Amino acid sequence: MRAMVLRSEPIQLPKIQGESKVPRALNAFLSASLRRLPLSISAVFFLFAVGACLPLAAQDDITTQNATSGFNGVFITGPSSNPLSFLNGAAGRTTANRAPYDFHDFAPATYLDSKLPRWIDVQAEERFRYEAYDNSGFKAHSNDSYLLNRFRFQVDLHTPSWLRVTAQVQDARAGYQNPPLGPPNTVRWDLKLAYAEVGAPDKHWFSLRVGRQLINYNNTIIANSEWRNQARSYDAAVVNLNAKREHLGIFAASAVVPQAYGVSPHQEGNNIYGAYGRIDDLAPHSNLEPFFLWRVQPAEVVEPAAGKTTGKENEKVIGVRFKEQVHSAFDYGGELIYEGGTVGKQSIGAWAAQTGAAYQFNDVAAKPRFFAQYDFASGNSNPATNGKHSTFDTIYPTAHDRFGISDLFGWQNLEAVRAGTTIEPHRRLTFTVQGLDFWAASALDSIYNTSGSSIVYNKTAHGRHVGAEIDGYSWYELNKHFNLGGGVGYFGAGQFLTHVTTSHSYTAYYFALNFKDNGRK
Repeated sequence: MRAMVLRSEPIQLPKIQGESKVPRALNAFLSASLRRLPLSISAVFFLFAVGACLPLAAQDDITTQNATSGFNGVFITGPSSNPLSFLNGAAGRTTANRAPYDFHDFAPATYLDSKLPRWIDVQAEERFRYEAYDNSGFKAHSNDSYLLNRFRFQVDLHTPSWLRVTAQVQDARAGYQNPPLGPPNTVRWDLKLAYAEVGAPDKHWFSLRVGRQLINYNNTIIANSEWRNQARSYDAAVVNLNAKREHLGIFAASAVVPQAYGVSPHQEGNNIYGAYGRIDDLAPHSNLEPFFLWRVQPAEVVEPAAGKTTGKENEKVIGVRFKEQVHSAFDYGGELIYEGGTVGKQSIGAWAAQTGAAYQFNDVAAKPRFFAQYDFASGNSNPATNGKHSTFDTIYPTAHDRFGISDLFGWQNLEAVRAGTTIEPHRRLTFTVQGLDFWAASALDSIYNTSGSSIVYNKTAHGRHVGAEIDGYSWYELNKHFNLGGGVGYFGAGQFLTHVTTSHSYTAYYFALNFKDNGRK
């Protein structure tokens, strides 16, 4: 690959009339953050030194909008997540769609922002959701219904272009839920974000962000899971490099472990390091995304399906994803990932792949959009006796609707086929119906949930068919900052589950109301 020169706006100290204390305060905060950074995170600077020699430049938080499987953040599948959220769904309808709204806008954070000095910005978010399910864990009569509420308030202190300090508090609570109450639904008054950033990722070729932040380069394996009530954040250091077509993000991070009370910590020694690249327009309107991840844990369960023996994990992941928008109506994508390394005394050898495509009839009434997707993640042929760990590790994925809105399964020992359609009967209103069919990659391995825990382990092979699901859901955008939606999903078990569970079906329901105001940004 030929060398190239990075050209961008230089990082210069801005002159702020009458606000000389602000830059000094921001610099002091940055220095304190760097001094308190966990020692393991400092490895990012070594990675940066290596990565800076490459003719690439980087992915930034702006590209969390680009983390979904469709081109530039538009879901190949339906818009099942909150359309206001860039982090866990397609924001294209809200930000790019010019269709008028049916209700006047309401933006209190934007109004407050306009009254504050230019170097202060505020943001606010409120989410209310009702959830219910029947036969949890495929256990008969294990039912529950409850209310979820999540409030976030964020303050940004910044100079015009080169330095920013961000803090966000979050209060997530559940009401009327069966005890015990705690994460992920109840995490009271936590520190969700707290970081300092040098350089603006959308303006400069170089930026550095240190502190508690979001990482969402790829929703399948390293992401924030926004559907959960507390979602996911990381204590991390992230270097972002950007050129015209080439991008590279280099990071060292520890996922925050949510607690019901107080500021949630991360687990020392449970770290993930990575380099995530993106090359634009190898083909017109395409992204090629090569990446490398390195995950270490001091005490990981070696075979969740067969026992609770733990061992040190040293896992290395290499992968590539490609997605393209062939024209305005058709887009497709695919991904291939291989995992190696060791866990305990076992070697790791696992892999996963996925592909999908969607086509929308823009000139037809209700603009129907048809989509299809195929996913595979390897399993272990016999966890009780096999000396090699071949069950794919999904690491830190986006947790909602990857395999249906019931969120029963994770991307481990799984083969899944998905197809459906989304229609738009009225501007800013969508309805989606989809069907999914699930098979175990190995009949003797477990089926896993979105957190990587074993749900059911088959000691005797009865067949690979796990079951099928049908979903229906809808979203209506009232205005730029409010939307509401609801959905229902029904799962019926196949041979893999019927021999070892007391219930052979699962039903999930939800209704959600979302508000998000990013202020003047």
